[in-house]
Amino acid sequence: MPRHVTSGDQSERLPDDATRPRRITVINDNPEFLEMMEELLESDGYDVSVIDGDNIASIEPIREKHPELVIVDLRLRGADLSGWDIALAVRADREMCALPMIVCTADVWQTRERAEELAALPAVEILLKPFTLDEVDALLQRMFAAPAAD
Repeated sequence: MPRHVTSGDQSERLPDDATRPRRITVINDNPEFLEMMEELLESDGYDVSVIDGDNIASIEPIREKHPELVIVDLRLRGADLSGWDIALAVRADREMCALPMIVCTADVWQTRERAEELAALPAVEILLKPFTLDEVDALLQRMFAAPAAD
């Protein structure tokens, strides 16, 4: 049933969880990649926020966006935190520990090196670059359909 917020004589209809766009935060050090992902995901109906991976020093900017899923590049140049650091910090955070994450990377070597560690993190999927839009869409559908991790 739709929720309503009443202010004086006016009633504002709030969307049900089922009709509200899902919130995705994308973290990357490439401005073109951020722009592309924002446009593509918004055109698919998602509520998208982006974070410049060159300037992220903590996971607080992620918390402030209130995402339901995070897409993070494994390797962020010039950042205080790598994508790996972000994934570990999010998993260690009491409020975001079950937040689904997609770690995208073109670094096949590092992905293989960290395969066991990545597999041990709940609700984390790897997306190797280059990837297709169909691959992103299928992964998002699967992750949003999955039950929340405990």
